Amino acid sequence: MANAVTTGPVEMADGLFRVDWAIGTKPMASYLLVGDDVALIDAGIATTPAKVYRPAIEALGRRVADVGMLVITHADADHIGGTHAARGLFPNLMLACHHDDLHWASDPATLTAERYDGFTPYGLRYDQETFDRLASWMGPRESIDTVLRAGERLPLGNANLTVHHVPGHSPGHICLHEPARDYALIGDAVFGRSQLDTDGGHLAAPPYDDVAAYRGSIATLRRLAPELMLGCHYPPMRGDEVTAFLDASEAWVDDATAFTADLLAGAREPVSLARAIEAANPVLGPYANPGELRWALRAHLEALVADRTARHVEREGIILWEATV
Repeated sequence: MANAVTTGPVEMADGLFRVDWAIGTKPMASYLLVGDDVALIDAGIATTPAKVYRPAIEALGRRVADVGMLVITHADADHIGGTHAARGLFPNLMLACHHDDLHWASDPATLTAERYDGFTPYGLRYDQETFDRLASWMGPRESIDTVLRAGERLPLGNANLTVHHVPGHSPGHICLHEPARDYALIGDAVFGRSQLDTDGGHLAAPPYDDVAAYRGSIATLRRLAPELMLGCHYPPMRGDEVTAFLDASEAWVDDATAFTADLLAGAREPVSLARAIEAANPVLGPYANPGELRWALRAHLEALVADRTARHVEREGIILWEATV
């Protein structure tokens, strides 16, 4: 059941509240920053503003008119799907996102065509049930009011947040760091070794589409070294848990880098993305949904092409990869 609220609002730091909920077996967390006004972090899906945010706002003794800015950490269906509904529910709403995700955050149709349906050249496509589910999560297109850039300061609620660009999962992904209270709201910037389901099981591989950018974002979070790190699909992490999660994120990238290089080096014929997924799941996972390996494996194979240690081969209109040496 979508928007099944499990906890919240729970105060994580002074003026920062978390609401845990789920879309089926997909864990979700939404955040409210409360001070003179109320700010929201990510829009969730189409029903989230009414079913998650409004009850939380009322539980905190505030009104929908108190909501000012809603910051989108990145453009994915479960983070931008509720923008249109939020606009209708919160009369003083200002939507904000990073410039590099603007075209996706403002238009679900473009997001679907360019992001989710971007694997056709590689011989893969999500089934219609998946596209229907994604469509049900997202409302109509909604304009973005404020474009954010790295280094910008955002006074939200009672916090003074700094915007950091942490791409890799998406081109315009951001995290928000509050140095005075030593926390970071990271959205989906990093994923450890797995996306988790609501029981803590290994649901799917880390989904990033730019290896160098993802590594850079791990490094950015290491430099920030927040005492409290808060994502949208994982439990809160503190202290050594933060370091361990970043270590796991980087180790998985290292493993995927070695795997893809070895895969091409040992292949007797060009490798398709489907074949790479089949070979990778028992090595890098295993995952309940191995098909989601498509994101990271494509990124790693394309990184080999950029390094000129691999090249594209086209067969029957499908892009494959082979080693150059």
